[in-house]
Amino acid sequence: MPKYRIQLKQGKRTIVEHAEFKSLSHALDFYSTLSTMKVTEILRVEYEDLTENIPIDDMNYNSLFKGFIKNDETRMSKQVLHHNIKLTKSSDDVFAKIKECMDISGLNVDSVYCSLFKK
Repeated sequence: MPKYRIQLKQGKRTIVEHAEFKSLSHALDFYSTLSTMKVTEILRVEYEDLTENIPIDDMNYNSLFKGFIKNDETRMSKQVLHHNIKLTKSSDDVFAKIKECMDISGLNVDSVYCSLFKK
C-alpha cells in the first residue's frame, strides 16, 4: 500500500499525519468522513529511511541557505530554502547543485540570485 503524508488544517492549527491507504481517493474519503479538519495537502512518500543512523547535531553547518532561482527564458523565479549546508560547501557548490538538480515548473534553472547563508 502507498504511504502518504497528509496535511490537515482547522483554524490556526496545522497537523501532518503519515499513513498508508489503498489510494489517494481512499485517503481523501477517510479524512472527509471522519475529521472536522480540512485536508489541504496529500503527498505520496516515495522514499523513507527507517535506519537508526541519524547524525548527532554538532552544529557544524550553515543553518540556512536562502535564495531565488530563475529561468531566464520565461523570467519565472522561485524562492528556495535549504537547511544544514555543510561548511565545506561554498555558494558556488550550492549554485551548481541547484542548477543540476532543481527546476521551476519543469524548466531549467538558469541562475541563482540574491542568496544568503546563515550560520
